[in-house]
Amino acid sequence: MIVLNPGTPVLQGAAPPPEDQTKGEAVRFEIMRLDDVDGTAVDSTVVDAASVNRIVQQAAATGQRVYIRPVEPTAL
Repeated sequence: MIVLNPGTPVLQGAAPPPEDQTKGEAVRFEIMRLDDVDGTAVDSTVVDAASVNRIVQQAAATGQRVYIRPVEPTAL
């Protein structure tokens, strides 16, 4: 158990939401599902950091191969 302030425990496995330190925006990731035979990307999706763990757990449970990389922020 991690304690931030005396008397304020944080649940194990809990983490604060990641933020882009330069703009205060949430970090986003592209997750590509890979072909079992040759490893080429079958499909991809872009998700926020909070969703990455859930998707990785699902892929691990079903034996899917995934490739994860951060998405560069778009210039406005």
